[in-house]
Amino acid sequence: MPPELEQLLVLQDKDQHIRKLKLDLRRMPADKERALNKLAGETEAVRAAKEAVQLNEVAMKNLELQIKTRQDTITKLKVQQYETRKNEEFKALGHETERYGKEVTKLEDDELVLMEKAELLKAEHAAKGRTLAATQAVVDEELALIASRQTHVMAQLAEFEGIRAGLAGKVDEDLLATYDRIFQNRGDSAVAELNGQVCRGCNMKVTPATVQAAKVDKTLVSCPNCGRFVYYAELP
Repeated sequence: MPPELEQLLVLQDKDQHIRKLKLDLRRMPADKERALNKLAGETEAVRAAKEAVQLNEVAMKNLELQIKTRQDTITKLKVQQYETRKNEEFKALGHETERYGKEVTKLEDDELVLMEKAELLKAEHAAKGRTLAATQAVVDEELALIASRQTHVMAQLAEFEGIRAGLAGKVDEDLLATYDRIFQNRGDSAVAELNGQVCRGCNMKVTPATVQAAKVDKTLVSCPNCGRFVYYAELP
């Protein structure tokens, strides 16, 4: 194998590691978003449960106000009833007092229903709060792991890029430029082995002349299909 090709193979190994590390870094924001999205449903459920409790409390206060208003009216009617000397007016005031009394009874029944509902709503709110807290703990752990992984990957990336820079400095500039162009365009490798008459880079058959040139191991040989540098590997 030509020494230049050996240099490129070592360089390619580092470039492939660097590519994987960069891909991992690019995936991390999506990983964070997926973790945070787990909280969205529980957070909304807690908010809705709290709102239901508050609306129920408002409804109860409205009923209390209506009951108080009618009770005050009943008190005034009774005063008027006992102050009047007219029989018809006395009866009319009595009917009004009775009507308001029935309304108070109905409102108090409604209030009891809302009080019972309040206990259920508070229990539901508390349960959803516990679910949210449990999910929050899981998400916090996931985010901590992602942050730790990010720190580790960035450290590895810096190390590999330093090694890569040292290796690239030993390669002929024109050859390095060609290698970089192929690696970027192909996305996975710029150097591939020939297994028999097949280029492992593009998995296509090459010409016998290409195989023969690779076997000689004196010059750099390129795959006529994908342009990668190729070297010959004996079939097992």
